[in-house]
This record gives sequence, C-alpha cells and structure tokens, in this order.
Amino acid sequence: MAYKPCYEDGHLVVGAVRVLSHNSDKPPTPEDIADLLGLAPDFVRNLVIALGDEGILKVVENPFGIRTEVKDHLKLEELPREAHGPSIQDELDEFVKKKRKEVEDTKKMFTPDEIEKRKQEKLSKLDEEMKKMKGKDRPPFD
Repeated sequence: MAYKPCYEDGHLVVGAVRVLSHNSDKPPTPEDIADLLGLAPDFVRNLVIALGDEGILKVVENPFGIRTEVKDHLKLEELPREAHGPSIQDELDEFVKKKRKEVEDTKKMFTPDEIEKRKQEKLSKLDEEMKKMKGKDRPPFD
C-alpha cells in the first residue's frame, strides 16, 4: 500500500513549492523544500512523490534530480485530515513493552531456582552419557 500524505503535510509542501517557485523562477527540488520547512530531506522526498502520485504535484525527474510544480491544488481537500499509521508514541510504547519482557525473561534466567534446574539438567545429561559409555566395550586407545 502506497503512503498517503495527510492534509497538513500536503498543504505545507504545496505552499513551499509555490513560495520557492515564486522566489527563484524555477521549480524547487525536494531538498529546497526541506530546507525551507526545516524537515528531513528524505521525508520531504517521500511526501513529494506521494503528492505526485495523488495528482497534486507534477514531479519531473531527470538525471540531475527531481523538480516539482503544483499540478492540482484542489485535490488537497481529498487527503485525510489525520496522518495514517501508528504514531511515534505508539511505536515507543510497544518498544518499551518488548524491552521490559526481555528484561523479565533475562531475570528469570538467573533466579536461583532456574540456575538449579539448568544444573540438574546438565548433570542428568552427563549421567546419561556416562551410562552409555560404560555399556560399550571399547579398547582404551582406539
């Protein structure tokens, strides 16, 4: 599923394209837009491509880079008002929950009962191997 920009991001980018086009008399690059808005260039490049896919911006790609022009600003009204996808806070909460579970599992691994259980498992395994070795008649130096 393709990324669909939200209403606010779309307006920011289209506004920046208009201002930069007016000031420099040439279509701006995503990097120019990112500089003006103070956003990450990769994020703006993804927004520009998504707005181009929506038919809001005209994206002109050439071997030297990407240039943008406003194609149909009225399509901005069709964009969702809220951003889709999980928010950073949701992702952070999920990460913290996962890390807490890992810490709990690690703590369980070093409880005295768990250590004793692993020790008994190792001893029983060694005992079984010793019994197998006693049952075999082999010359000592083969």
